Amino acid sequence: MKTPAAPSFKTLMATPLVTTLLLAGCGNDASQEPAAAAHSARYQASIVRTSYGIPHITANDWGSLGFGEAYASAEDHVCNMALALLQSRGESALALGAGENDSNVARDIVIKALGIPDRAATALAQQTPEVKDWITGYSAGYNHYLAEHSAGVGSWCNGADWVRPVTPEEFMAQYLVLVQTLPRVATALVGARLPNSPAKDAVASMTAPAPSVMDTLDGLALSDMGSNAWALAGARTENGKGMLLANPHYPWYGTARFWEKHLTIPGEYNAYGAGLIGTPGVAIGFNQHLGWSHTVSDSKRTVIYQLTLNPENPREYRWGDDWRELSPTEVRVAVADEQGTQTVEHTIWSSHHGPLIALPGITDDPYTVFAVRDANADNIYTLSQWQAMGQADSMDAFIAAHERYNAMPWVNTIAASADGRAVYIDNSTVGALTDAAVETWQQQISANPKLKYLYLTQGLVILDGSRADHDWRETDAPIANTEPFGRRPLIESEQFVFNANDSYWLSDPAAPAKALSPLYGATQSPRSVRTRMNVELLRPDGPFGYAGDDGRFSLEEVQRALFSNDSLSAHLLLPELLTACESAEVVEVKGSAVDVRPACAVLASWDRSFNLDAKGAVLFREWITRYAYTDTTINGELFAVPFDPDAPLTTPSGLANPYKALQKLAEAIQVLASANLALDVALGEVQKGHRAGTAIALHGGNRFEGIANLQVAANRARQPADVPTYTGSSDMIGDSRQLTRSGYNIVHGSSFIMTLGFTDEGPTAEAILSYSQSGDPASVHFTDQTELYRDKRWRKILFRPEDVEADTLSVRRVESE
Repeated sequence: MKTPAAPSFKTLMATPLVTTLLLAGCGNDASQEPAAAAHSARYQASIVRTSYGIPHITANDWGSLGFGEAYASAEDHVCNMALALLQSRGESALALGAGENDSNVARDIVIKALGIPDRAATALAQQTPEVKDWITGYSAGYNHYLAEHSAGVGSWCNGADWVRPVTPEEFMAQYLVLVQTLPRVATALVGARLPNSPAKDAVASMTAPAPSVMDTLDGLALSDMGSNAWALAGARTENGKGMLLANPHYPWYGTARFWEKHLTIPGEYNAYGAGLIGTPGVAIGFNQHLGWSHTVSDSKRTVIYQLTLNPENPREYRWGDDWRELSPTEVRVAVADEQGTQTVEHTIWSSHHGPLIALPGITDDPYTVFAVRDANADNIYTLSQWQAMGQADSMDAFIAAHERYNAMPWVNTIAASADGRAVYIDNSTVGALTDAAVETWQQQISANPKLKYLYLTQGLVILDGSRADHDWRETDAPIANTEPFGRRPLIESEQFVFNANDSYWLSDPAAPAKALSPLYGATQSPRSVRTRMNVELLRPDGPFGYAGDDGRFSLEEVQRALFSNDSLSAHLLLPELLTACESAEVVEVKGSAVDVRPACAVLASWDRSFNLDAKGAVLFREWITRYAYTDTTINGELFAVPFDPDAPLTTPSGLANPYKALQKLAEAIQVLASANLALDVALGEVQKGHRAGTAIALHGGNRFEGIANLQVAANRARQPADVPTYTGSSDMIGDSRQLTRSGYNIVHGSSFIMTLGFTDEGPTAEAILSYSQSGDPASVHFTDQTELYRDKRWRKILFRPEDVEADTLSVRRVESE
């Protein structure tokens, strides 16, 4: 579909007011505005749109920048913006019903129990004047868009009464929800019970059981989000300057999506990149001097405390030699149903550590319960930190921005600069444990393999909630009781740094980092196959050789490495699986005799990639996903050679139990037969993005397969029921983990993909926003970049004024009344 024709640049320039704003966006002195221009408006900004709908927003102050940014964002994502605001008010059940497994009810209860809507005003008042103006202008820009579209906002939420004007405090509340961890495990918090609690203490309408421990720990660890990021130092790039790969793996649907933008206040701020929908500023991107990306950290932002309740009064818990009272927070939420609206009452019980959380199966003792403490509960300065990062004019200034605010919630930062520096910082916020707490916890996991396993695989840290020396210690960090900057991981390399969601230990593989707080993740511990693949792609002497004979990367070589879609798991395991095939014909499985020879022939011909035309990729996926994911890292049924901390990037290795492997191959054959798929079906015929009824073939692999370019499939039952742009099937094929009647439905993975380098003329970058810029199915920018991703066609990022000018499709001036 073609982009509608826009006025020519020459025509636009003929309008004096537009001319002034466009020139200001190109770096000229904004004071040259003609006297005739109207200055009575409180906020005014220009929005220049270039190819693929990318907005370049220019204003003279922070409030006006926010105004223009929110207006442009609402043009593309008004429904997702309104949905995020609705959820952060604790009103989603009233607007959208109880939700799948009462998820909307649970979220509303927790949002209100944590006091997020009420705390937002105080948090906003504590921002710097610039950031306060930014957020205030942002809410005004959103409201201005709604006022201009009072007849209907369009898209999938058109006519919904929950799409309404908001206050700056409501946008601040949304930011608090984004930063904090506990709203992500709302069902587990609501599911916590006291012994012999009366029925009225439970949510009457919630019939689903509390989530499993694994599901809860997945939520605490943000397992539905990940990323790769590379920062190459001058020694590893062709021109000796820094280079960056940004490859966040985020949901394709819902509110946690990236939106691309270029923001300018002439002489004060000029940053290009992306941020999550409905949040001001550039979270991942670059300026004239440096670029950065984020990956979800392996740090443990929450700590679980085990509490012993008083059998004579279960509303008390052991504290030292005495008892301490639990605090009740009574919450009322409205829920829409077929009969109208009902009011649900619920009590959240909290210790001084934090609210109680359900962890079924950890103990059978009804008087042993658990509380959770979130290190980000008082983190309110993330936007200030991102602002300072975007304004940094050197790597030292960039690091200083992290040290000043210490406010990254749950991400690592990987950065490269024009002068060839490459830096990794895990500035995510974790609790400051005492030496006594660390020592006791280490003794615990040494004596209890199950707890050690849950720490290594799920990030579970349990402390004794009755001991004062297990409380977090006081520090000089801006956020009370959290680790100060000097005790957080900071690594600089003359070669490269990277992260793929494992801990900081091997972010510079040539110089393994020393152990810090265990809340920053384990050292001397197994790495994921995706982490190992990232290193293989980066190694100058590796088997894949994407850096060429000189071992130095160009932007094109970085792009080729990421989109190679080579599978490390296949390279590690397929040779021995094929050897097992040589002596096998028929394998008995589930009472059936399965001829494995045709499948073995398909795998022998496969190029071990997950490209669209790869024949064998689907079969291999159905085989390897029949193992537990943890078998790809920790000793299990998959690998023969166990993990060796002295060889962390080459172990585990080798195929364990060839006969069992052949049985699993036979089961994979049966799954494909059930789906009426040929054994040699190409990946592109099965793996698709289902975008409002349009299916687009997508390349990439999942976490089992050891592929850098991650794309993860799921069924509709795991997607937000209130986001109708996802149109994949819920009907699973047999016992496959991911295959549905509509194929592999991609819902999470590579999103804002950016490669950045520096030249003597400044930054040069190319990108693809895989799910495209707009959330409106009627927009020409709803799938245009998804097609770019399918075809592996990168587009040039327009940062220099002359490039923006040459590609301008539209210019719009927006101003408040």
